[in-house]
Parts: sequence; structure tokens; C-alpha cells
Amino acid sequence: MITTEKANQLHKKVNTFILSCVGEDGYPLTKAVVPGKHRNSLNELYFCTNTSSNFVAAINSNPKATVYFYNRKFIVWKGCQLIGHMEVVKDMAVKERFWQEKFKAAYEQKSFIDPDFCVLKFTPTAGRYYANFTPQDFTL
Repeated sequence: MITTEKANQLHKKVNTFILSCVGEDGYPLTKAVVPGKHRNSLNELYFCTNTSSNFVAAINSNPKATVYFYNRKFIVWKGCQLIGHMEVVKDMAVKERFWQEKFKAAYEQKSFIDPDFCVLKFTPTAGRYYANFTPQDFTL
């Protein structure tokens, strides 16, 4: 589907993603994150954060989440919102794959084995792509 292809191209270009979930108090919880260093397709998105974050606690309670990313150049605005489920990755091989040297400053053990280093996996089920003043819904 053309819309899915456009959304996939956009996700590979942008550098900031907005994650949202249902907070433990029932209100939306939102945070901006940089994408994981491997971005293959929209079918699975990975993000790195801290295990101790409020966001991870909320995901452990309720895996429903959204991911939003956009690119604004001149007067053209392109954006995509994905809905789906987020999970905390336990597989150490996956955590090692997404570890980056620049993370060392943020973690005491300076490695992917640090218990506060967390990788989140997002599996979308549907999305809405927006470009040229036109929204297009799609499923994955």
C-alpha cells in the first residue's frame, strides 16, 4: 500500500519520535525519544530509555501506546501516528544490538547490561499518515 510505504520512508528520515501511553493515574503520558539505531520497517519500532522511568512503569501496567513522528520542511508538513502495543524487551541480545557508545554517560555500568538501560519494542496495528493537508488511515 502506498500510504504505508510513505509512512515507512518518513520514519526512516526523522530523528525525534513522540511516545504516548496511558499513565498509571489514567492520564496520557508522553515523552520524546530518539529512535533506535536500527530502523527496518514500521512493523517493529525500537526505542531506548531508562527502566526507572514513569513511562516504563506505565507500559508494564498497560501496553497500549501511540508513536508520532513528523517532518516539517518549509510549508510541507508530513506526520504519522501509529497505534499499537509497547513492551519492555528482556532479551539481552536485542538490548546489546541497540546499545550505543554515547549511552555510557547515562548508565553506571556503561553497558547494555546496566539494569536501568531499557529497550522498548512497539508493534503497531494501524496508523494515520498526513501530508499535503490530507490524512490517510492504514492498517499494518
